[in-house]
Amino acid sequence: MLKSLIDNADEVLARWPEQPLRYHREPASFEHLLTLAEVNRLVDSECLAMRNLALIKDSSVVEKWMYADGEMPRKGSIRAHLDEGGTISVRSLERLVPSIADLHRSLQEETGYGVHINAYLTPAGHQGLKYHFDPYVTLILQLSGSKAWPVHEPFVENPVKEYASFHTVGFTTEQKRYLANTAPAQTFTLEPGDVLWLPRGYVHSPYAVGDEPSLHLTVAFKERTYHWVAEQLAREVLEQALVDPSMREWVQPIEITRDPSEAIRQMRAYLIGSLLKLDPAEAAQLIQRAALRPL
Repeated sequence: MLKSLIDNADEVLARWPEQPLRYHREPASFEHLLTLAEVNRLVDSECLAMRNLALIKDSSVVEKWMYADGEMPRKGSIRAHLDEGGTISVRSLERLVPSIADLHRSLQEETGYGVHINAYLTPAGHQGLKYHFDPYVTLILQLSGSKAWPVHEPFVENPVKEYASFHTVGFTTEQKRYLANTAPAQTFTLEPGDVLWLPRGYVHSPYAVGDEPSLHLTVAFKERTYHWVAEQLAREVLEQALVDPSMREWVQPIEITRDPSEAIRQMRAYLIGSLLKLDPAEAAQLIQRAALRPL
């Protein structure tokens, strides 16, 4: 399925690109996934629950209570947000749209990565989020209208959601000054059918250009890291350890409070030994099963 989105899918699966890349498809290539008319119909029929919406204005996510009473938006509030220049993001489309559910399932099986797919609708001449970076690689599929993507090199190497995410660390004063006074390294202006591969960490500030609203899909891949592989193996070792009665034995209080060095020595040896005894073939199957487990 990745081949339907980018040209060199086999190469990408063998070696994940570390630089932004732009691909071209026919303008109507993604109409089977989602159209501007369908998004407008979802908005105006007011059948989207607030859990499936993020509202963005002035580079900030708007508090949902301003637009809703309970789970559903107040009548006309989402259209009013758009009319005032706000951006909407329709979240978790793989749970709402069958064609996107098929794409989601295929991409997750093909990559072994966690995948989520959102749509972003920005009125003509407006902007949603300003400069920020994501802790995962994204494929941007331009569906309608046009959007410019100014891109700067990463400030943080290999950010992940759990560490050095923009939403946790933000920008330093020096980084803000740099962004305010330095031209982007690249700017990609996407038209319908264009695809942008944006690796995690790259700082970007997209905005709609032209006289039409911009609609794009963001296909986000939560990449499996070496830390993730270590987590799976450690979890397996610890689950196996519970079967061992000696591992369920208590540690004497004095060993915890005064000198835990002997307990640490024993457990260090136990963990190393357990990892070394893991059957490589069984460990490989464990990783493959974990990668395909639904999020």
